[in-house]
Amino acid sequence: MSATPPSGLTVIIPVHDEAPSIAPTVEAVRAAFAASPSAVEILVIDDGSTDGTAERAAAAGARVLRHPTRAGYGRALKSGILAAQHEVIAIIDGDGTYPVEELPHLFALMAEYDLVIGARTGPLYRGRLLRSPFLLLSSFVAGQWIPDPNSGLRVFRRADVLPLFPDLPRGFSFTTTQTLIMTLAGAFIHYRKVEYRPRVGRSKIRVLRQTLQVGQGLAEVVLRHNPLKLFLLAALVPLLGMLAVPVFCAGRSASLVACAMLACTSLLTVALGMLAVVGLRQRPTRPGTGQDLPCAESAAS
Repeated sequence: MSATPPSGLTVIIPVHDEAPSIAPTVEAVRAAFAASPSAVEILVIDDGSTDGTAERAAAAGARVLRHPTRAGYGRALKSGILAAQHEVIAIIDGDGTYPVEELPHLFALMAEYDLVIGARTGPLYRGRLLRSPFLLLSSFVAGQWIPDPNSGLRVFRRADVLPLFPDLPRGFSFTTTQTLIMTLAGAFIHYRKVEYRPRVGRSKIRVLRQTLQVGQGLAEVVLRHNPLKLFLLAALVPLLGMLAVPVFCAGRSASLVACAMLACTSLLTVALGMLAVVGLRQRPTRPGTGQDLPCAESAAS
């Protein structure tokens, strides 16, 4: 956390086949910071596009890095973070869903916070399938309410994220994992409400696959940083099973035996979770490198 406003900002825009919207996004970022005294770099990471996205981004005045093939949302962000010219970094999607004009407000808040997130609001966000269970599970993992762990509009410092690179996935759940890890580490995080807007072009979200990715990311964060939470969830299963015992066990003695077995299973699961916590605290700290992700800059033409 810094006591003074940062002097420069790199805005990273990860894209894959966003030709219709990338130039307006780049131009909107430039307009949003037109009156700002801070140096602002606009860095587009083209993740294997085949529709001319990189060329349009370069023509709009952005610095462009290209992946030869599609490598994933998180991989694109890692490439951008390593290549950024400034220590403070903002990320925003290039499909028009996030209000670009909010970026200066989020950037200014970095004088007080370690991570500033644009928390999405509006019917397009609330109406997403499985949104509430996902928020509840993320908040349970973090131990506090998180209004939008997966928002792709956020500002942070590179020095805070580089050590997390070994734990940050190369896929869709990059932002969720970052939010949870920094929350569990005690970072100062601010959520600023922003309007979530209709995207330009066709959505690339694959609900089942990306839900599984987020679920895997949540499990990995819990196991690495707060494993007792996962074991507590697992311990609830046999406890809930005890409620069904009277229905499926006709005899009183059979019911008592089944309940005893389920109770023992629940207690054993909690005990294993506590052992995992002890093992986690004895584990040596792993330094983050993130330097194994080269991404050559190429001119889009």
